[in-house]
Amino acid sequence: MANVHTVAVLGASYGGFRAAQLLAANLPKDWRVVLVERNSHLNNVYNFARYAVLPGHEHKAFIPYDYAFGHSINTDTPHIRIHGTVTSLHPNHITYIPHSFSSSSSSDPTPEPQTLHFDYLIYALGSLLPSPIDLWEHTRKRGQHLDKTGCHDKTTGTGTKSHGIAWLRERQARIEAAQSVLIVGGGALGIEFASDIAAVHPHKKRVTLLHSRLQLLPRFEPALGDEALTALQDLGVQVVLGERLDLASLHPHQCDGADENGTEKAFHVRTLSGREIDAEIVLLCTGQTPNTALMRDMDSRAVGKGGLIRVTREMQVLVEDENNEVGFGEEEQEDRTSPSRAKRRTIYPHIFAVGDAADAFGALQAGHTAYHQAEVAARNVVRLVKREARRCGSLSWSEGDDEGSEGEEELEEYTPGLPMIKVSLGLTRSAYEIGGVVGTKDDGVPDLNAAAMWGACGLKGVDEEEMWR
Repeated sequence: MANVHTVAVLGASYGGFRAAQLLAANLPKDWRVVLVERNSHLNNVYNFARYAVLPGHEHKAFIPYDYAFGHSINTDTPHIRIHGTVTSLHPNHITYIPHSFSSSSSSDPTPEPQTLHFDYLIYALGSLLPSPIDLWEHTRKRGQHLDKTGCHDKTTGTGTKSHGIAWLRERQARIEAAQSVLIVGGGALGIEFASDIAAVHPHKKRVTLLHSRLQLLPRFEPALGDEALTALQDLGVQVVLGERLDLASLHPHQCDGADENGTEKAFHVRTLSGREIDAEIVLLCTGQTPNTALMRDMDSRAVGKGGLIRVTREMQVLVEDENNEVGFGEEEQEDRTSPSRAKRRTIYPHIFAVGDAADAFGALQAGHTAYHQAEVAARNVVRLVKREARRCGSLSWSEGDDEGSEGEEELEEYTPGLPMIKVSLGLTRSAYEIGGVVGTKDDGVPDLNAAAMWGACGLKGVDEEEMWR
């Protein structure tokens, strides 16, 4: 594709998917979007906890990328989706391994990394999920981040829908067989696991939720945590607040509750205060880790405390231009919400970061947040492309294009909105916070209205049979 410019989007979850759609709709004809994603389908991770407990809906969590570019991906288009894993990031190119070349067979040759050059890039690789919903079960060094990782000796996963379905069914079977479950962590994931297990298996299992804080969902209004606590207690969940798990009491290679033969083993763990808890399964729902290793390897200055990528208000990766007359003071470096970051010049104005990987001024790490940050980043990429085209006298938009007038506009700045969340509390009950207002509903359905997310991804009106593809 000679003379075709490229915007690469790394990651096709909630943020990357939206960025690809907007870019494909608004870039000129001599530009293409290349979307690189290790999964064959969009993983709707918000439904993973429910589908890891309740059988019959697991296939609905994996949504085809047919409309990743705003129209059927099979139509004539310059845009490309690559099913593969990025192995390295550089200022103007990436390397990746296409999954079609990969195999679990030890006799197959090691796949050769491919190279993709780009003019602009949006980094939307999100975060590494907690072990109970991490289909990839990432390798970690023993003893590091035990409360945030899987417990297997090597990375597994193929990124296919069939693998994801099998993975969720395996979790369903383990929970079905266990008589007692300990969930560690009182955020949304821990609450949803505890309430779903208690609701799907009423009075059949001893479910315990352990949380280190005195309030569930501590990032939100106390009333939301109170609603969650009441619902859990109504379902018979034993909730232990203000106590932290002693990780030394949990064997690092068996935190999913099974030995090498798949046989469930009972755990006898303790909290730092000395409380002892027995459980056949321990689910560690204590947070996620930003997936920023590729950015750190490219330029460690781009990644700050907490492993998040530093960004400007325009969502550009922030590594300051040394020619700036005024640098960051020590106080500004510690303040993630400092508006002064907005006007700093960066040496990477062509690289953007959005979603869970970005240190976006205190924004909540959530799918809807990534979605809105991706919109800002995509619109700014288009503005930069148009600006450069005008300078070079090579505009390729058709005459009268409404978007053409935006070429010289200032880049858009991102401002976080108020925290917003909806938490399921069993099969029908839920609690939410929107704009600081807390409320409850009792209109839930077993599959968490999966069709709505399929529709948001362009697949409107799908039936049960279509959700298998």
